Amino acid sequence: MGRVKYRPLIAFVHIQKAAGTTLKFILKNSLGVRHSDVNPVAPPPDRPFDTSDLAFVRSTNPWLCSISGHEIIEPTRHLGDAVQPFTMLRDPVSRSLSHYQDKLVRGRRRITFEQFVCDPANRNFQVRKIAGEEDLDKAVRLLRERYFFVGLAERFAESVRILQALCPYSLDIRYRPKNVAADRSISVALASEPDAIDRLNEANQLDQRLWDYVSDDLLPELAQKAGVSRSEPLPSLGSLSFPWRFHASRVYHKLVYRPLLKRERRLRAAQA
Repeated sequence: MGRVKYRPLIAFVHIQKAAGTTLKFILKNSLGVRHSDVNPVAPPPDRPFDTSDLAFVRSTNPWLCSISGHEIIEPTRHLGDAVQPFTMLRDPVSRSLSHYQDKLVRGRRRITFEQFVCDPANRNFQVRKIAGEEDLDKAVRLLRERYFFVGLAERFAESVRILQALCPYSLDIRYRPKNVAADRSISVALASEPDAIDRLNEANQLDQRLWDYVSDDLLPELAQKAGVSRSEPLPSLGSLSFPWRFHASRVYHKLVYRPLLKRERRLRAAQA
């Protein structure tokens, strides 16, 4: 028997606090049940999502053409040619401040700023998501050679228009801002402390160089390739409109994928 041929599968490397939730809204509102947020099946839950996890997702969704997740880490290694990866970066200091605030607001364990900035997991976070390690040259090479798109949260409208032009699937770029912090007092207070900013700059030197490279070189190249010169705001989705594809994606995730994922985890735990 021949190998099963799948439609192109795009994979969004969702970097925390880099406008990813808003971009996922666009993906879900465009692709509906063809998009799935994903998680690893076997523990630990924060390990890189790999081909065995992808096989499980495919078993739950015959229409699959798009995935996203925080655990899609170094997909060029863990998923190989099975996916076409893309991502969105954010200014490293701003992203780190927002990430720390999010950990305090939504996390189960209180963490001091000192603990946060000293944790190796929070150093050069974006480079490690792409390269799997603190290797700037590797991250740059992968973005150039293996990613079909990378954008910047600070240039969100321009980035999304480029993604729309380069994506193998049609995207509806109307959007609603998602996961916007209602209270930014923690990050605002830290941003006013020079010592805190110095610590974050020191911890994210590679991330800063990566952001600068994308801003100065790669994003302009992608814009030229996509034929995008407009940077005006994206069209918004009216408050009375019903984004049925977005809701269909959520229904699939909550009523199909998540229950099957939990059952599969229980089965594997019982067999271990």
